[in-house]
Amino acid sequence: MAFDRPDVVQLVPGAPSYPEAVSMVFGRKSPALWALGNIGLLGLPGIGFCGSRKASEKGMATATDCAEQAAANGFTVISGNAAGVDFFAHEAALRVGGCTVLVLPEGIDHFRIRKDLRAAWDWRRVLVLSQFPPDAAWQAYRAMERNALIVALSKAMIVIEAGATGGTLNAGLATLSAGKPLFVAVYEDMGGSAVGNAALLERGGMPLARSRTTGRANLEKVRAATQGFGVGIVPRGAQPALL
Repeated sequence: MAFDRPDVVQLVPGAPSYPEAVSMVFGRKSPALWALGNIGLLGLPGIGFCGSRKASEKGMATATDCAEQAAANGFTVISGNAAGVDFFAHEAALRVGGCTVLVLPEGIDHFRIRKDLRAAWDWRRVLVLSQFPPDAAWQAYRAMERNALIVALSKAMIVIEAGATGGTLNAGLATLSAGKPLFVAVYEDMGGSAVGNAALLERGGMPLARSRTTGRANLEKVRAATQGFGVGIVPRGAQPALL
């Protein structure tokens, strides 16, 4: 690991270091933030990742592929430091030399680096962030509130596998409510851990499919969306390649 563990810094709404993207989404309800790591990452374009803790092997592979591509193209990978999709997104970003932001569903005093992330960990490329008091314990409602912060920090959100209810579906709906681009993975044999994907697509999410040229997830529309360009509409009857 590069560098020793840094000191925790508090970011207060209205201060120059406070992320404008959070102020724009939360407004007067913008929370104080506790940060550990490189706060400069808040000024870089980021792509959010969310998905089931118990995603399928295909879902984990898709999260890894998308995060690798995002990081390799200069985007910060933003996710929630949970098991499953979150972990694979963080790990992929760090492994390819990219940057990642871990948004906690608890106070920052509870943070510990996961064993499987230690080999690639580099505080210069990592930011750990919490909107809760430092000693706050994990609670289900805090996980939901954490998702809103991920949405605020992200230029676009990628949903890998959403259940019929729960945090991933909530994060997808919050992305749409915030008027931000939502991309939803579509691939063959999507099981019970991804039944919410169809619901998000029906509500305005855009399909994230495989490039027939590269064989990998096609992030071109995601990249374009983060730059403010139109992402296009799949013509009626057209079938994108499944992931």
